[in-house]
Amino acid sequence: MSILTYKVLHVVGISLVLVALGGGIQRALDGGSDRSRKLAGITHGVGLLIILVTGFGQLAKLGYGFPIWIWLKLSIWIVVAGLLVLIRRMPRHATLFWFAVPVLVGIAAYLALARPF
Repeated sequence: MSILTYKVLHVVGISLVLVALGGGIQRALDGGSDRSRKLAGITHGVGLLIILVTGFGQLAKLGYGFPIWIWLKLSIWIVVAGLLVLIRRMPRHATLFWFAVPVLVGIAAYLALARPF
């Protein structure tokens, strides 16, 4: 696959995860059906898998190895992976999650674009 394909699929995976987290947060704020919970869970999982596979694909294609910024992005990926469960278990903190998600995405984007370490 070309690097462009990896990047486009990576952004699609990120979009899926953000849609799922937004749906989970919205459900926590005003309730929702089990169907919406299931859809958010599936979307979140598929998005995380796409992000992981395409991220490692890009690493292999570009030959970066594993610098510190990659480990930090993997740490953010792990946090984002657990967020849907936290949102479901702690709905009273939904507003906090509403603002934390864009911050995490911003940090991950900075790490990918600037590669500071």
